[in-house]
Amino acid sequence: MSVALGAGLAVVASAVAARLNGPSDGGWFMYSQNSTTLYSASSNGSTLRTVAIWLGAIAIWFGLSWRLFRSDR
Repeated sequence: MSVALGAGLAVVASAVAARLNGPSDGGWFMYSQNSTTLYSASSNGSTLRTVAIWLGAIAIWFGLSWRLFRSDR
């Protein structure tokens, strides 16, 4: 149950991160050699947003798994 929950949350977190971050800007694949234009990595905060989404998914997984496997003694 916990593994299935983790797999489902991973799929949801990946989809949410992809949806919120939008399409990539091409990265090095669209970099023209010997040009003066600097490569701009994700400058719109998408890295922090992705980390927050994944940490949220991990926290949900941990909380639900803890609740599932805890023993009331």
